[in-house]
Amino acid sequence: MELNDNKNYKFGASWWQEMLSRREANKKITKLGALTILLSMVGIHSGCDSEDEMEVEKDTYELQKEQGWNVGATDKNLSFIGKSTNDSKGSMDWMNYLDPKKLLDAYKPSDKFLPFMVPTLVQSLSQNSLKNQISPIYTPEMGVAYSRGLGMKEIIQKTKEPEKMCIICDIKGPEAIAYAAAMADIANPIITFDNWPHPLAVVPSHLTLGAMLFYAKEIEEKSKLRKADATPIFILDANRLNPYTDADNQFDNRYIAKLPPSDKLKGMNISNIIYAVPNENKQTESDDLNDDFATYKENGLNVAMLPLTSFQPSQEADKKELGTSELASTATTQPAVYHYGGGSSFLPYFFMYYAFMRPSIGYYTPSRIPPTNLPRPNYTPIRRNTMFSSATIGGARGVGKVKPSGFGRVSTRLSRDGRLTGIRSGRSGSFGRSRSFRFGG
Repeated sequence: MELNDNKNYKFGASWWQEMLSRREANKKITKLGALTILLSMVGIHSGCDSEDEMEVEKDTYELQKEQGWNVGATDKNLSFIGKSTNDSKGSMDWMNYLDPKKLLDAYKPSDKFLPFMVPTLVQSLSQNSLKNQISPIYTPEMGVAYSRGLGMKEIIQKTKEPEKMCIICDIKGPEAIAYAAAMADIANPIITFDNWPHPLAVVPSHLTLGAMLFYAKEIEEKSKLRKADATPIFILDANRLNPYTDADNQFDNRYIAKLPPSDKLKGMNISNIIYAVPNENKQTESDDLNDDFATYKENGLNVAMLPLTSFQPSQEADKKELGTSELASTATTQPAVYHYGGGSSFLPYFFMYYAFMRPSIGYYTPSRIPPTNLPRPNYTPIRRNTMFSSATIGGARGVGKVKPSGFGRVSTRLSRDGRLTGIRSGRSGSFGRSRSFRFGG
């Protein structure tokens, strides 16, 4: 049963119904743009083997909803890294969250941020064959991300007016979930995952879904502790723009990140944006965020890049006092805190480097601050041409974004009466002609 399309399938929570209504509205906008692009740029391709068939590019998500999450690869299984039998609380309660409504409830942010939550990935659990394959995961990289989240939590707690701050975390999906989970008691995690898993996916979103299951119970428990206007954390998956090499064994489930436009952020009293990235090697925002970030700056919002490698295991004596270790946590050990600069005495550098963020009243700045090689932020959003430039409908940046031609789409073969007769993975690959539309052929 599909959550978006069955009008008789009702959940009790009104916010869920509102979310589906927004999804339907956005889908209409997207379909209009996709149709325009299809007719003007993609069209009906020539060169089909049969005069009774035509080749058409279909939106990947729409194809999966129509034909099943594993369309074209029903004989293949998902591959997991770090598969776990327990969740972050050491229990098997993660199984309760295989119900998509319960999982969305666990990750539900405060009402003011709810319109910006993207439920698409979680809704894929409405397909039983996917639900039977999915599993929680935990990896060492998730542990490090969690520890860095604990370090960011220290900063939020010492920041004056943290409700004016917004974090956009653009790292690999499972690690982004772990990062947000670490501070879910004082911040609002907001998921933005807008695709479905697939056995041959370009974007391994099933791993992100596995991480969501791993931290679901912890995040739900922490949500009861946070304030309604707590700092929002937009959780992105950096894998969403993975290279598509046009191989015959790839399924293009890439998507564009959706963030609130400037006026919406200002309306929520947010003026400072921290863009959390994996390390110093990333010097610019991801291509699909350029329009958003440049517009933020043009509208007076502060945007700064924060490499998460700035958070390191404690190098000070307080390491023993806190009982932390140099290694990140596992589900059964005390989490380590990766401090900004490697210790609490380096925290003043954050408020010096990110001067638009002010420390809270009473925050003690030591008379002597140890020297550091922490990188100074030098990022400024500059509008540039990308494949996503001005990919909007309706004139409002950040609203009604559509996928560019050839992005997040799959070539399909349709009969003249509209029946799907084959799909192919790579655009240079051959069509699957079997009954289950397997790749290749």
